[in-house]
Amino acid sequence: MYKIKMAGIYSITHIESGMIYIGMSVDIFSRWQSHYTQMKTGSHSSVDLMRLWRQTEPFEWSFSILEYVSITEHKRVTKMSGKELVSNFRRILLRKEKDWMKKYSINMALNKNNKSFS
Repeated sequence: MYKIKMAGIYSITHIESGMIYIGMSVDIFSRWQSHYTQMKTGSHSSVDLMRLWRQTEPFEWSFSILEYVSITEHKRVTKMSGKELVSNFRRILLRKEKDWMKKYSINMALNKNNKSFS
């Protein structure tokens, strides 16, 4: 079986309240699975996200890709490879994640310690 990886910025939103968690990953689909598992087992790093999850039903949530970021394109443009490529790509994802977070009010943040929402 072939596994497709997609890097980028994603959101997990509680539809009724508008509360949102924004994250980044080099493999969004695996990260979503990880979030779901951690919320079900009570081991998620965001206490606020986990608390709201436990008070609601899974169908009340929306999981969205906010921005796709291509590591292949980044590699082509920068001519980087190996650890340098991965390190540089992660910095770009973190910067993009912070930019997306700035678009949302801190009152709507479900990230651990309101990560980067200031």
